[in-house]
Amino acid sequence: MEHYSAPDIETWKEAGLDFYVKNQVAFIILNRPHIKNAVTHPLRNAILKALDEVNINAGIRAAVIHGAGGAFCSGADLSEPDHTEIPVDHRRGERHHVSREDGLMFGWYRIIEKMWTNTKPIVTAVDGAAYGFGCNFGFAGDYIVAGDTARFCEIFVTRGLPLEASGAYLLSRSVSPARAKEIALFGEPLLAAKALEWGLVNVVVPAAEVLAKATEVAEKLASGPTIMIGQIKAQLNDALDQNLRQTWKDEVTYLGLGSGSDSQEAMLAFKEKRAPKFTGR
Repeated sequence: MEHYSAPDIETWKEAGLDFYVKNQVAFIILNRPHIKNAVTHPLRNAILKALDEVNINAGIRAAVIHGAGGAFCSGADLSEPDHTEIPVDHRRGERHHVSREDGLMFGWYRIIEKMWTNTKPIVTAVDGAAYGFGCNFGFAGDYIVAGDTARFCEIFVTRGLPLEASGAYLLSRSVSPARAKEIALFGEPLLAAKALEWGLVNVVVPAAEVLAKATEVAEKLASGPTIMIGQIKAQLNDALDQNLRQTWKDEVTYLGLGSGSDSQEAMLAFKEKRAPKFTGR
């Protein structure tokens, strides 16, 4: 393990989150295996802070998210009192499942947003159950390693709920509309092999090798030009909502920012006919 300056590590651990750094890769490990890493509000808040640490700590150049005990994440822990639903909206005469919190400010959406906008590449290492929030938590990675036992499930429809945790956004940008609707409208588990066939994950490995493979990928990313990797990640994510002219404007902006030491090292290495040695600056 390497030194890192996260002030709330013990609080995170109490909430069920392990966090450590090795070879400039941060490991964010959900550690509530007795309930397949279902996420409580304290654990959710710890994940948010851990993602902030990844984003701002210059000593961290990539991250791996994984679940302990053979499951990635079975979703939100619905046994918490704060998940009590408001049963009826009398103004409309219909039953609604309304959270008692502002979803945009405090909800699960913020985790996906912090992964999507993080300046560091994030590898999700998924084995076992990835249900509900856990499904989209896995899909939000920049590189997704799935174990052969992984099961992705947009279970919301079977609970009478709309897609949550940015599921509609992620699915509609990862597969065809027909596939997205098949996944979301039936709410049935999607096995790892099928997820790979449909382009939802990058690679499938034996379950016992998931974390090792994710670590290998993250260390490779961490050895690259960190700032430029973050900019390319932002370009690709933003391009999903842009027209061609807007993407050109982004190119010009990022080219203007591409004068850091890693960019200079890349040009020097090219001239000297050797592999570049990036420092993340």
